[in-house]
Amino acid sequence: MSTRAQTRPAPAVAAVDPRSHRERVTASRVAGRRRLRILVAFLVVVVVVVAAVGASLSPLLDVDHLQVVGLHHLDAAQIEAAAGVHRGDAMVWLDSSTAARAIEALPYVGHAEVRREWPSTVRIVVRERTPVAWVDGPRAKSLVDGSGRVIATASSPLSGRPQLVGVRSVPAPGGVVTPRAGARVASGLTGLVAAGTASVETTDRGVVMHLSAGPEIRLGSATRIAVKVRAALVVLGASQGTDVHYVDVSVPTNPVAG
Repeated sequence: MSTRAQTRPAPAVAAVDPRSHRERVTASRVAGRRRLRILVAFLVVVVVVVAAVGASLSPLLDVDHLQVVGLHHLDAAQIEAAAGVHRGDAMVWLDSSTAARAIEALPYVGHAEVRREWPSTVRIVVRERTPVAWVDGPRAKSLVDGSGRVIATASSPLSGRPQLVGVRSVPAPGGVVTPRAGARVASGLTGLVAAGTASVETTDRGVVMHLSAGPEIRLGSATRIAVKVRAALVVLGASQGTDVHYVDVSVPTNPVAG
């Protein structure tokens, strides 16, 4: 039996392309530089944020001055307490909208605006509500504005303004009386008319003005108050010397006296 040497082919050796190696090295370096740039950018942002926060808390940007304007019945301490703004607070973190809403929650305040005046002043502009009538409340006289909102209580009636009669509900300050029609009428009365009106009564037939001296004025709905009052004054002027018990101006273009 003869044996014959079998020759096996040598394994093939893959050729290495030097360009592929260089490309991998280059890509690795590019990725490393990109990561470094990202890290540097992140550190810069952190530094800027820390610096900004530090600056915002600096005494140089504190609230040093609080100015409150527009007050006639309230005092500045009440406004500042409601706003929650204090001397020494950071100007940057002042939430002016929230502060204004908190001030407007006070019964006597109709509108408030809170402004930053850099570098260190907060200015609060307040528009107070105007009392136009008064009503007997559960424990005291309640002062009411033209929207029917109770804005304060008092121990005595509001001078020069009428009493509201026919009011079913008188809430605490901040609430609204029911019904509100009389308050809307009272807000339309000015000058001698307001001073000469003893009361404004809301009835099932509409609103009636009771003068301090003279006939009652039947207005009907609480609309076109100025027009109706002018019509009533014309009728009263033409009726001098006549015994008139009422003037009906519910239709101001066709007033009726009786």
